[in-house]
Amino acid sequence: MNIGITDTRNKKIDNYIGWIRKVARNADVTLLSHEAKNAKELKNCDGLILTGGGDIHPRFYGREDCLKFVKGVKETRDEFEMKLVRSALKSGMPILGICRGMQVFNVALGGSMIPDLATEGHKGHAKTKEGKDRRHVVEVEKGTNLHWIVETSKAETNSAHHQAVDRIAEGLRVTAKSRDGIVEGLEWQHAEARPFLQLVQWHPERMEDFSNPCSKNLLEHFMLSVVAGSEHS
Repeated sequence: MNIGITDTRNKKIDNYIGWIRKVARNADVTLLSHEAKNAKELKNCDGLILTGGGDIHPRFYGREDCLKFVKGVKETRDEFEMKLVRSALKSGMPILGICRGMQVFNVALGGSMIPDLATEGHKGHAKTKEGKDRRHVVEVEKGTNLHWIVETSKAETNSAHHQAVDRIAEGLRVTAKSRDGIVEGLEWQHAEARPFLQLVQWHPERMEDFSNPCSKNLLEHFMLSVVAGSEHS
């Protein structure tokens, strides 16, 4: 079993690898990087995790006027990861998108972004002044796969973002929102005949409380889908 992970190019990648190893100690991990230009290695993977990181360049969703709001932009990473999304969809592998990963997936399929939450009147989503994740409640939509996975309609998650999904790409549906209406989760609108897809705005890989279903259950269901897919490939 081989999990492809988009490389954050910093120490944060260790959080994702350590998280995977909590339920799949012997899983192989392939780091997919725009710097290594190794998108072809995705064909050897059984699942894909799209990780967090800097903002997506606004040109990819038609908001070049918002350049002053974006941080840590790397257009080569944007292009590389959107290519990965298309390849992963074509191959039918399970996909888990985290924070930026959810945003990249949505934009790759034609969705858009809120460039800066604070200027839109939304507070309490970015990290604290001390650089720590915030905590807030997300409300999970009943009847969604996410609700089935986390087994609750309300959960506390960590938060560390200043942007959010705006227009939802065709074929996706909202699975969770914060109490101020920010999209916190996406999945296929008609998921019955589609491979596993969960996109979340929080960071399950660095939750201190791994037992939180928004971390543990999410990972376990992703890995179960990876195992099932690899056995039938």
